[in-house]
Amino acid sequence: MALALTLLLIPATVLSAADGPSLVFSKDDLPALRQRIAGGDAAVAWEALKARADACCDPASPGYADPERLDAEPGGQVRPQVLGHTFGRRLTSWAEDLGLAYQVTGDEKYGRHGAAILMAAVQRLPVTDPRPAKSFAGARGDIVRGLAVGYDWLGELLDAKQREQFARVAADYVRNILAEAHREGTWWVPYHNFMGVAGGAAGCLALKLRDAYPDEAPGWVTDCTQIVATYLDAGFDEQGACFEGTGYGVYGLTNATLFAEALRRSGGPDLLQHPKLLRVPHFYAMSVLPGERVVEARNDANYAGLGNPLFLLLAQRRPSPLAAWLWERCGGGTEALRIVWDSDLTPEAPSTLCEHFEGRGLCVFRTGWETEDLMFSVEAGPYHKVTHNQADKGSFTLYGLGQRWAIDSGYGNNQLPGGRDQTEAHNCVLIDGEGQALSGAGLGTDGTIARYADEPGYGYCLADATDAYNRNSAGKPGAVVRHALRHALFLKPRGGVPAYAVVLDDIVKDDDPHRYTWLLHTAANTEIETEEGRAVLHPNASSGGAYVETPPEATGQGTCTWRFAAKQDGQYTLWASVRAAGPEPGKSDSFFVQVDEGRQIAWHAPGGREWRWGEVTDGVPPVGVTFALTAGEHVLRFLTREPGAQVDRLALTTAPDATPPFTGDPRAILLQAEEGEVAAPMRVVSEEGKARPPRMVVRVAAAAPVFLGVDGYEAHPRLNAETTASNPRFAAVLLPLPGDVPEPSVRYVQEEAGLRVRVMWTEATVDEVFWPAATGAPPIVTRAPREP
Repeated sequence: MALALTLLLIPATVLSAADGPSLVFSKDDLPALRQRIAGGDAAVAWEALKARADACCDPASPGYADPERLDAEPGGQVRPQVLGHTFGRRLTSWAEDLGLAYQVTGDEKYGRHGAAILMAAVQRLPVTDPRPAKSFAGARGDIVRGLAVGYDWLGELLDAKQREQFARVAADYVRNILAEAHREGTWWVPYHNFMGVAGGAAGCLALKLRDAYPDEAPGWVTDCTQIVATYLDAGFDEQGACFEGTGYGVYGLTNATLFAEALRRSGGPDLLQHPKLLRVPHFYAMSVLPGERVVEARNDANYAGLGNPLFLLLAQRRPSPLAAWLWERCGGGTEALRIVWDSDLTPEAPSTLCEHFEGRGLCVFRTGWETEDLMFSVEAGPYHKVTHNQADKGSFTLYGLGQRWAIDSGYGNNQLPGGRDQTEAHNCVLIDGEGQALSGAGLGTDGTIARYADEPGYGYCLADATDAYNRNSAGKPGAVVRHALRHALFLKPRGGVPAYAVVLDDIVKDDDPHRYTWLLHTAANTEIETEEGRAVLHPNASSGGAYVETPPEATGQGTCTWRFAAKQDGQYTLWASVRAAGPEPGKSDSFFVQVDEGRQIAWHAPGGREWRWGEVTDGVPPVGVTFALTAGEHVLRFLTREPGAQVDRLALTTAPDATPPFTGDPRAILLQAEEGEVAAPMRVVSEEGKARPPRMVVRVAAAAPVFLGVDGYEAHPRLNAETTASNPRFAAVLLPLPGDVPEPSVRYVQEEAGLRVRVMWTEATVDEVFWPAATGAPPIVTRAPREP
């Protein structure tokens, strides 16, 4: 929706500014704001903010906001393009904490110190300084956000000369951003999140400069309104999906919605009613993982919550009960706008279970949002110029039963072969080790959702990744294929049968046989067991049903001793799967480690409540260690160091590239913790009798013999199904099963007309998927009692 220009022309009479805050509240709103922080969650947030503001004013505090260090550069190598982010976010944090504390309490201790920081920004960070000047527009937008809100809440404490200095520097920033936005060929126009970050921040600052620049400021506001409206038009699809990942969608909307609220309050157009923005909560609700407080990590994002208070603003101003639900489900934090926009709107849970975000090219199928529910998604959409993008067209993810069964590897934007932005980091197919064309950092690939259906018993989509394998946005090739089609089915639950997924790959490079590798990435706390055509994913469970621990109440020195044989001389690295079970994980995550009669080293293991593999190191900071072993018998000891530390499995290897979980790796010596000789207070803990944890069974077939293997990608395991054929026709059944649900039998029957996949739950309950041999023909699903 493009706003008509006539709606963007804001009359000068509306733009006259009064002293004091005006962007998101005025002096008249302060009594209600003070009443709001008298109790409830807003009171908790206020106490945290006020404590930070107190620390900002105290030179003896580690949290002191030193105006002289506002532009202090972080250590290490930092690209000049991103340096402005550091300055801008520091300025915003200090100015908003001190500014709100001053406005609410009236205590000039906060106001005067905040005003000093604001003037330090004016003096140290003008846009003519090489550091902001060389920074990305989004980084300058971060600085402008701090200037705008800081001046709104603290500007009344500046004298006339200081206001004049501020206005000159602020106006230069607005002109700078608008000049770049209007320059022909500017790379971040119109899709990129910088449209919202820089355009929204500049709009807020332009609103505050109306008195100082009465001739120019109305035009600046009009330009910024058009930039933000264009971002909403171009950066989101009709269902509210951001074309970038969830994190960048929030980042782009942060300043865009702040400006939209300020513009509405000034009498300008109400961008908060933009039809695509109205659908944004729907997209984020469909992205929430079942039973968790985080959203999906697709398309250059990480698994993260939605603590940004923009969802509180959307809940309040529409009103949107769904946005209120999102905040209740995934929100948090104690920043200033979280207090200002606090909402008592009754949350309303989502009602849609399946959605095709057509512009984004994302299909989501789910049974609900609770721990026992399931969520399955597939993405294959177009690349929008210079947006964050990865070579993941056709990649699927699967979550549910409290686990992340098939994951996205997360943020990666560097164009490095093998990096997180490339195909090998996703649940896709490699051909002779190659994937889709190089992506990330300004390059992207195109895909298409060619078909989508939401039927009563199942959901279906057909992802076409052909173009993604053949070329990227710069015309550089990937593996190059004749076609790459992925049929994805989500079988909905029925009468005791849980939901599950079926993935069918029709991918052909040419008429010759090639090595095709089907990939499934899973969470770091998951172990994979494989056999012919079958893999089982076991999360959060100790191997063998037992582990060894230093009891929380332990005193004295205990040990667990393993005797093992090394097959060859070499330098061995030791890994262990560990967990911290004490009241404070950071104080229950270490052992002393000794090999043979060598020196005892203090290993500070990866702290966490879930089982996690870690390489044994020495001391803090950790120093890498290896153990020189000769072929023959050796002794390994773990000795108690901190109570609550637990160990489940161990692995020794001479291979520097070996990664957890080492399953099936002939180079690794694997030891079960409970097989060691235990001396008190160390003890073996058996988990027998506990409720069986969930697991996911993966059954994979192909047109030729398929071999399953497990390796590691960065810090998590990856299942590989490999075959050599001209068209592998991988057929995978993914069965997330509650602990008390028996595994169904899965049978593949190859017929002349196609492949028949039969999933038998009981004698009377059979699901059948018939996959025609014809290229692109959709599968036929039958869910009926078994025929005699």
